[in-house]
Amino acid sequence: RRRVQARLDRSLSGARRALKGLRFISRATGSTEATALWGAVEERFDALSRDGLLARDDFGDCIGMVDSKEFAVGIFDALARRRRQNLQRVTKEELRDFWLQISDQSFDARLQIFFDMVDTNVDGRITREEVQELIVLSASANKLSKLKEQAEEYALLIMEELDPEGLGYIELWQLEALLLQRDAYMSYSRPLSSGSGSAAQWSQDIGDGGAQEKPATTAAPGRGRWQRWSPRRAAGRARVAAEENWRRAWVLALWVAAMAALFAWRFAQYRRSVAFEVMGYCLPTAKGAAETLKLNMALVLLPVCRITLTRLRSSWARFLVPLDDCIAFHKVIAMAIAAGICLHAGNHLACDFPRLIASSPGEYRPLAGFFGEERPTYRSLLSGVVGVTGVVMVVLMAVSFTLAARPLRRAPTRTRLPSPLGHLAGFNAFWYSHHLLVVVYLLLLVHGWFIFLVTKWYQRTTWMYIAVPFALHVGERTLRALRSKAYAAKILKVRCAFYQETC
Repeated sequence: RRRVQARLDRSLSGARRALKGLRFISRATGSTEATALWGAVEERFDALSRDGLLARDDFGDCIGMVDSKEFAVGIFDALARRRRQNLQRVTKEELRDFWLQISDQSFDARLQIFFDMVDTNVDGRITREEVQELIVLSASANKLSKLKEQAEEYALLIMEELDPEGLGYIELWQLEALLLQRDAYMSYSRPLSSGSGSAAQWSQDIGDGGAQEKPATTAAPGRGRWQRWSPRRAAGRARVAAEENWRRAWVLALWVAAMAALFAWRFAQYRRSVAFEVMGYCLPTAKGAAETLKLNMALVLLPVCRITLTRLRSSWARFLVPLDDCIAFHKVIAMAIAAGICLHAGNHLACDFPRLIASSPGEYRPLAGFFGEERPTYRSLLSGVVGVTGVVMVVLMAVSFTLAARPLRRAPTRTRLPSPLGHLAGFNAFWYSHHLLVVVYLLLLVHGWFIFLVTKWYQRTTWMYIAVPFALHVGERTLRALRSKAYAAKILKVRCAFYQETC
C-alpha cells in the first residue's frame, strides 16, 4: 500500500533541486579501467602505509579522492560496517576488496554503498537526520556550499516526497527511486538487499534502458496529486521556498524600486521643462529610461567582478546577498538594459526628434539655446556626437547580446549556421564579442557628456554611475592578467562535456 501511495511529480516538486546534489561521486574510480588503476592505488598504499597497514584517514589519498576526503572516509566506514567491523586501519588485501566494491560499475552496487554510508546504525532504514547527513556529505564532496547550508530544508522536502505516510524513515527501494528520479516508485522498485536474487537482472534491465519494463499501475491523472496535498505540506513548502528565496526577493525588490524611483524622478523633472511643450511625453519617457540605463550599465559589471565576489563569499555579505546567483542577476540586468534601450532610443528616434523637427518657429525658440538658432534636421541630429555614439552603441550591444544568447553561446562552432555565419556561433564568439562592451562604455561616457538639454557639468550624471564599477572591473581584469603571467597552469585532462563532435 505504501508503494502505491508513494508517487513523485518532480517537474513540480521543490525537492528536485535537492536531488541534483545526490549523486555518487567516483571521479577516481568511475573508469572501466579499474583493474589497471589498482596499480596506482597499490603504489600509494606502499607510500602511505605503516607496517603494512593503511590508516582510515589516508584512505581518500590512497584511492585518489584527494579533494573529497570526508566523502572517502564515509565510504571506508560503510564498507567496514559490511564486514561487521569497526576498522581504523586496513591491510593491502582488505584495501583490494574495498577497491573492487567501489569500482563496481553496476547501479545496484553503487546504490548499496550509498545506502550503507547513510544507514550508520545498520537498521535497514534511513531517517530524516540520516538523509540530511547524506546531503551534507554529497555537498561536501561536490564543493556545493549552498546545498550544504540548506541541507535541513532539502531533507524535509525529500522526506515529504518519499515518506507520505509520515513513518519517519525510508527504505532502500525508495532511495533507489530517489536516485533514479523515476515518476513512480513501482518502476525498478525491486529490493537490492543481499538476499535478493534479482539484483543482477535488475541492473541489466537498467543497462538496456528498461526495454522490458512492465507498465506500473498508476492512479488517475491528477488524483494522486490532490490526495497528497495537505495544508501542512503546502505550508512547509512555502516556508522552505521563502527561506531559499528571501535573499533573491529583497535584492530584486530593491533593484526594481531603485529603477522606478530614478525613472519617476527624471520623468517628473523633464515633465516640467520647456522642451516638454514641444516634444511631449516622449521626452520624459526617454530621459527616464536613460536614467535606468545608467544604473543598470553600472550594476551589470558588479556580478562579473570575480575577485570581489570571492572576497564577499567569505564575509557576512553572503548571508544577505545571493552571491551564487550573480550570473543570473547579470542576465536579468542585461534584459533590463535591452528594454531600456528600446524605450530610450525608440522614443528619441520615433517620437521626440520628429516633433522637434516639425515644431513651429515660435515653439522652437525656447530650445534654440540647446540645438542652435536653426531647427535641426533628422540627419543633423543623428550625425552629431550624441547621435553617432548612440547608434554605434546600439549596434555593438545588439551584436554582443545576440551572441550571448544561450543557443548561440553553447552551439558548436560552424554547425548551427550556414557559412560564413557559422563562425558567429560558439563560446569564443560570445567571449570576444563581450569585449566590445569596453568600447560601449567609453562611448557611453562621451554620449552622456554631450547629451541634449543639459548645460551644467553636474547634470551630466553618466560618469557618476559607471566610474566606480568600470574602474573596479578594469582593475580586476588587469590583476587577473598579471596573475596569469606569474602562475603557470598545467592541463591534465580535457573532456568534452556537451558536444562530442567538437573535440
